[in-house]
Amino acid sequence: MTVLHPAAERYLNIPGSLIAWILLILALSVFSFSLYRRVLLLLSGQPDPRWGDWKERVRGLLVYGILQKRQPRYFWAGLIHLLIFWGFVVLGLRSLDLIGQGLGGGYALPFLRGGFGVFYGSLKDLFELTVLGACIWAILRRAMIRPARYELENGRGHRWEAYLVLSLIGFLMLTDMFYEGGMLLLSPPAPGWLPAAGLAVSVLSSLDETGVSNVSLLAYWAHYLAFFIFLNFLPLAKHFHILTALPNIYFRKLKKGSLKPVRWGVENLEDLESLGVGRLEDFTWKHLLDLFTCTECGRCSDHCPAKAVGRPLSPKMITLKLRDYVYRKVPVFSLFPWRSDSGGSEGRKEKEGSEAALIGEVITFAEIWSCTTCGACEEECPVFIEYLDKLIDMRRHLIETAQNPKTFNPILTQVEKTGNPFGKPPKKRADWIKEIAEVPVRILKEGDEAEVLYFVDSYASYDPRVQAVALAVVRGLSLAEVDFGILGAREKDSGHQVRRLGEEGLFQLLLEENLEVLQSCRFNQIVTTDPHTFNTLKNDYPGDLPVVHYTQFFRDLLASGRLKPKKIIDGPPIYAYHDPCYLGRHNGIYEAPREILDRLPGVKWVEMARCRDRSFCCGGGDVNLWHEIEGETMRPAARRLEMAREAGVGGIVTACPFCLLNLEDAVKTAGLEKEMKVVDLMELLVSTL
Repeated sequence: MTVLHPAAERYLNIPGSLIAWILLILALSVFSFSLYRRVLLLLSGQPDPRWGDWKERVRGLLVYGILQKRQPRYFWAGLIHLLIFWGFVVLGLRSLDLIGQGLGGGYALPFLRGGFGVFYGSLKDLFELTVLGACIWAILRRAMIRPARYELENGRGHRWEAYLVLSLIGFLMLTDMFYEGGMLLLSPPAPGWLPAAGLAVSVLSSLDETGVSNVSLLAYWAHYLAFFIFLNFLPLAKHFHILTALPNIYFRKLKKGSLKPVRWGVENLEDLESLGVGRLEDFTWKHLLDLFTCTECGRCSDHCPAKAVGRPLSPKMITLKLRDYVYRKVPVFSLFPWRSDSGGSEGRKEKEGSEAALIGEVITFAEIWSCTTCGACEEECPVFIEYLDKLIDMRRHLIETAQNPKTFNPILTQVEKTGNPFGKPPKKRADWIKEIAEVPVRILKEGDEAEVLYFVDSYASYDPRVQAVALAVVRGLSLAEVDFGILGAREKDSGHQVRRLGEEGLFQLLLEENLEVLQSCRFNQIVTTDPHTFNTLKNDYPGDLPVVHYTQFFRDLLASGRLKPKKIIDGPPIYAYHDPCYLGRHNGIYEAPREILDRLPGVKWVEMARCRDRSFCCGGGDVNLWHEIEGETMRPAARRLEMAREAGVGGIVTACPFCLLNLEDAVKTAGLEKEMKVVDLMELLVSTL
């Protein structure tokens, strides 16, 4: 029997090629309009310079976008996603070829007909079976296993779009299999190994030639239609990430630990009518692109310490609620208004005919203040969605409009008046050095020089427990014969917590005063005790200050032999090391503290289940210092203490004063002072000298 090409067949006396052209033009017109509306939405956002460092961006695109490095962090789900992604890459050529076949006139891809076509045909068939199996597995997993991270707010089920899209992808695989299977039965055998088409042949072999031809042509046109239905569905729902994920990864933030300015390109805050984000138009275009790109995988919320202890925060739901709000406010087709699937008061507002407030209703105050800024959500996200800048921009708006928790007001007033959150006189900032009279500590004046400037910051200056860590740093510097000094009363709070609370004006004041003092002295390096201080001097202050955390500095002193631990300490038999968020995730310092631990005689230590870039935040920084969060079932530090006990250790070592304070408080609250000891790494190191 002579096999007619789909383009050459006639349907109701209409050439197949004409039908194909009509469908193509119609589908691409609708798709182009949808993209146009989405691009207009992006252009309504604020500027956000993301075009520099193209080499680093391309490298990240290859590693995280094409190779999808972060997907296997959840092994089986990641593996399935990788198979579907690479199936899309491989099978994309096949779909283009099928579309070309329908158009007639030689629009099919000619290079798929020769020797390469034989290889590609086998590869394509193998991936069709793989992707089909992956889609079936993913559907069953969602329907039966129902991972908690896929759930929506208030225990509601998964969005229906996932089932629809997985079914469409599987349908595309099946229709191509049966189209090619029919062609194999009606044509001379094609060269190469075609396992998917072979399965279809086994199903179709019982039909006569007319039946096979009809099934084959039906499968072809079903594939053609399904492809364009799928394409036009993408900009309307969560699977828009198929198109936006790679751009979002390319335009990712390159400088971890930093915060965006209030407005890019605006240096003077007084030039702005408002601060932060209070309206949709206040987001940058990149942060709007984030909303298009969320895959709803829930990895961010799965690793969020605030959510883990019952706080009213789910990073995934922040993105989904913002996306639903954006899609309702700027719909692609105004005749088909979007309805929120995530629930909440925004749906009620729409019924009443008014628009929900972005802050306070779409995103609640409790959600905004529950965040610890630990960065676990951003570290886990496979498509590099940014949460911290969005939340802190919303905090800036709340601070400016006096909608912040009232507990912040006296603290911020004290910082403004005295340069520290304790409200203590600046002249007492260096009183702690009186505890170590045997070690001379220079207080640097204007024009003085030192090899190292030790930037103490507020908690190490005034809090008695953290002062002990500062004393250990000073003893270590002295024993290594390092020429160092401190700023004393001239030093102000670094402003890390102030900025992450959203009080940008006060932060800028602290920054200017500290920079003026720093520029009045000469030094080679700045050493800090607190990772938060280290982060803000390194990432928030201008000028690339030569700042290091003490773990980096003392690691190098130990390696060079300037310090030689000898004394075996009297402590728990086994310690666990707790990675501080602003030392690890935000700044990538994991090895330095571990190398110090390895050099301490008699110290045995192990890793906890959540460690390194998956470390569990103790909840000790930023907002949580001065604000009680309602709704939490336990404090994050108490959960971290449980993890240490599960590791079978008798002590926790950390390298952050806030982690130290919080974990010690958790031990006392649990009544475990005799079973668990918490110590700062610097204290441990000095005790061995």
